[in-house]
Amino acid sequence: MRAAVLQLPGSLRVIDAETPRPGRDEVLVRVKATGICSTDLMVYQGRQPAPLPIVPGHEAAGVVDVTGPEVVGFQEGDPVVVEASWGCEVCAMCRHGQEALCPDRVSQGRTRDGTFAEFVVAPTRALHLIPPELDFSLAQALISVACSVRAIRRGRPGFGERAAILGPGIAGLILSQLTGENGASHTTVFGTREWRLAMASSLGANDTVNVREDGWMERALSLTDGQGFDLVFETSGDPQALIDTFELVRTGGRIVVFSIYDGPVDGIPAQLLYRKEVSLVGVRGGGGGYPLAIDLVRSGKVLLDSLVTHRLPLEDAEEGFRMMERRDEGVQRIALLP
Repeated sequence: MRAAVLQLPGSLRVIDAETPRPGRDEVLVRVKATGICSTDLMVYQGRQPAPLPIVPGHEAAGVVDVTGPEVVGFQEGDPVVVEASWGCEVCAMCRHGQEALCPDRVSQGRTRDGTFAEFVVAPTRALHLIPPELDFSLAQALISVACSVRAIRRGRPGFGERAAILGPGIAGLILSQLTGENGASHTTVFGTREWRLAMASSLGANDTVNVREDGWMERALSLTDGQGFDLVFETSGDPQALIDTFELVRTGGRIVVFSIYDGPVDGIPAQLLYRKEVSLVGVRGGGGGYPLAIDLVRSGKVLLDSLVTHRLPLEDAEEGFRMMERRDEGVQRIALLP
């Protein structure tokens, strides 16, 4: 098979590799589309640890090609989405239904070869059937939807609440579609690029704020009559944005951290955490969110068409990373088509 292999940070080569074989309860999936996520970019740049060489990628959709002898519920030709990670099934977290928090969790493209290849092997517990009419280049983003579902469940937007989303990347734009659906009466999206903020408006945001404009914090708080937002999602991965959430959130409000940072974040205003009695909530992965994510896309409650902006052959994977590094205008989610 053809696979894109990260040899060193910033050095990706497409090579001929051995096609993996599925185990007894595993499935070999022919990858039809795999997305380049910001986490993949961090691995590519060496900002997230991964054993090298490695095949990056963790968001993929395709068709079942071969099934192991003990596989039930899947057959050749089935369209599926592959979870980004899965637990060991034997640790305390897994046994208590908290597989997303498994300390030995398998993470595609980070702890083992990922999805930037023509084929990938996964256990049946990490596969989900998808509607046959769903384009594979969109279906790969179901992983981002599942992660957003988990973030919504962790944040628990309430009826009539005001929500803020920092970062109009793919996760932030999915959340902008879900906050109102789950009870929030008003959603404001914060970002630095006007074209992404315009996308947020088209996908359900009631207001947008460009944080590069003078006085943006005062304008943001004026949208809440000076009280602050009930619920704030930090999805940008910018340490400064995390610090800003403490100013934006109301007293007694909730901050959901839906980002991966390079390391410790200095300057967190601990005095505001205490004085405002803020609830600070972390989110890891999309465990438990896949069935609902598929239903949301199938029903049209989450729209992905405008979020997948570019489709490239696998051989152009490195150019895809460079497009993200350059922050090219109009680049949102890039789908690779092996």
